[in-house]
Amino acid sequence: MMSSPNQTGHTIFVNDTAISLEDVQAEMPHHKTASLQAQRNDAARALVVKTLLLDEARKKLDTKSGDSLTDEALIQALLEREVEVPTPTDDELERWSASNIAHMQAGPAMHVRHILVYADKSMPGSVETAQKRAQEFLNHLKNNAIDFEQVAARYSECPSSSRGGDLGIMQEQDLLPEFRKALQTVQEGEFYDGLIETRYGVHIVQLLKKFSAELKVEALNKEEKQRIRIFLEDSSWKQGVQNYIAMLASKARIKGFDVFSGTTAQASSTGWPDGGNCTGKKPS
Repeated sequence: MMSSPNQTGHTIFVNDTAISLEDVQAEMPHHKTASLQAQRNDAARALVVKTLLLDEARKKLDTKSGDSLTDEALIQALLEREVEVPTPTDDELERWSASNIAHMQAGPAMHVRHILVYADKSMPGSVETAQKRAQEFLNHLKNNAIDFEQVAARYSECPSSSRGGDLGIMQEQDLLPEFRKALQTVQEGEFYDGLIETRYGVHIVQLLKKFSAELKVEALNKEEKQRIRIFLEDSSWKQGVQNYIAMLASKARIKGFDVFSGTTAQASSTGWPDGGNCTGKKPS
């Protein structure tokens, strides 16, 4: 396995492009974690992925017409061309709904989303740093809830970040005790008015909906089904992008950084997300 990036100040190479220590340091402020090394790794990984995508975009897209495009626009154009996103059929939507609702038959359930700021309790100051960062996110999201998915996707250190922080529908008994206790008095659509600390770190939590134990598939109205459809399509897109990046990385010449090390969630090539998460038992 390759060494972690820039521990000795070495340069990373992606095919014929060099990524220097200075490049990584300039990128680091865009990646907030409780660990300086994790921040450095995230920054290096982001630059490696960006380089992979830009190299591929310049190969496959009409670069003359794309001369005026920003790097981000070029990458977006590439992904829209190369990543296929299936649209869930009504039958698939009903099966997914039935599968998730089946998790609730032993008791009440909740549809929850969260953002995790990792904290290593063995490191002095780690929890305090995570709390400060999480509070900044919470203060922003209370007035800008529409930004939740973007904030979760960029900053949450839970595998659910690939789904915008959405944990899916889970039985209360399958949530961690800290979540169950905190959410008892929270109303649908509201954030827990505070931070939840668990063994994983510090969480910002929003309760999307509560379900009784008697809920059946038919209880989902058209609006809820459409929300699930959008959630599945978005999750499929994010998984497709992850798979595409992994394919490019496997074919590229990368020296000085292992783009696959430290990943917390593998992209699935088949099926729809099941709501597995880092806050409790995965639904069976």
